[in-house]
Amino acid sequence: MTRNNNTPYSRNDYDSATASRIEREVIILEDDKEAQDEELHDEDREEESDEELYDDGYDEAEEEEIRRKREKPWMIITTGSILTDGTLPYYRYFIAIAVMCFVSIFLTFMSLNADREFRKREKYASTLHERAVLKEEERYSLSTKSAVVKRLKENGIELTDLSKESRLIEK
Repeated sequence: MTRNNNTPYSRNDYDSATASRIEREVIILEDDKEAQDEELHDEDREEESDEELYDDGYDEAEEEEIRRKREKPWMIITTGSILTDGTLPYYRYFIAIAVMCFVSIFLTFMSLNADREFRKREKYASTLHERAVLKEEERYSLSTKSAVVKRLKENGIELTDLSKESRLIEK
């Protein structure tokens, strides 16, 4: 390897393997540089297209005004004008807890009402049972042997008991 101090390295200064390796590295570096340039141009084009998409004639003040008008009913309901932005997420939890408490109270009163209805129907059922027992006793009292004999005598029929000899089965 001989080198002249006034001239840069030439291709003749290296053997063929080293020269081809250097040439490949130069090609790789040039390809990388071109790829980077293309990526930069792509990013610039994307930023321009994003700006075109977002730039539809509104500025931030108008967007803020539209957002406030849209959220005004929600702000009135949730007292958002009183609360700071940092406490609004906790306020939603507070509303959820309040709804659960309301549901709990509602279910408690519903169960009390159901219990009252059950007791009312239970009392009615016990009254019906007592009436049924009284009717059964009345029917039994009308069907005793003395009551049957009395009715038969009123109609002129005499009741006679079977003799013990006529029975097939002994008691």
